[in-house]
Amino acid sequence: MDLISRILAPGLFGAQMVDAYQPVLLATQEEALVAKAAPKRRREFALGRACAHAALSQLGHDKAVIGRLENGAPHWPDGVVGSITHTSGYAAALVAQAARFSGVGLDAERLGGVGANLWPRLFDADECDTLKKLDEEECKLVATLFFSAKEASYKAWGMKTAPAFREIHITRTEGGFTATRSGGALEGRFAVEGDLLLAATWF
Repeated sequence: MDLISRILAPGLFGAQMVDAYQPVLLATQEEALVAKAAPKRRREFALGRACAHAALSQLGHDKAVIGRLENGAPHWPDGVVGSITHTSGYAAALVAQAARFSGVGLDAERLGGVGANLWPRLFDADECDTLKKLDEEECKLVATLFFSAKEASYKAWGMKTAPAFREIHITRTEGGFTATRSGGALEGRFAVEGDLLLAATWF
């Protein structure tokens, strides 16, 4: 499985990891951030940080410690922007030099987790209409894409408030997507393998 290489663009560096119950070590400062968390959360955090460190090493930040901001987002080293994602059995990270990119967003999702009961909360009327016209399998894919693209865009824009996904509109394009909201638009890419979808965007 190599989803991350399929969504990269020049200047972006990524890493991914499939959870095979392999040992994953955290720096002491990073371990402290999840010391009181449940084992599942600690494992997800460790996998995500391992991917982030592998990506950062490609930028020459081999010994960086990745902290955590008040909103829970990673605190990257100076001069770096990036994003971390994890879902059941998988984690990935994407980083870039801040001199080249203002924001980066990455999100991984398992297909089928965005049922029709969630559409009114997540999608606008046009997106819902698009989904209703699709057969079951295509609908499962596109609903997951819409959600994942919104999550990646939310991260890239560095939005501070609770996600208002209905304010972000996703249009599927050939091999990618466009995310628009009041005052801005982003282009993104996605890749699918099995039941796993990875979406990324940047500007």
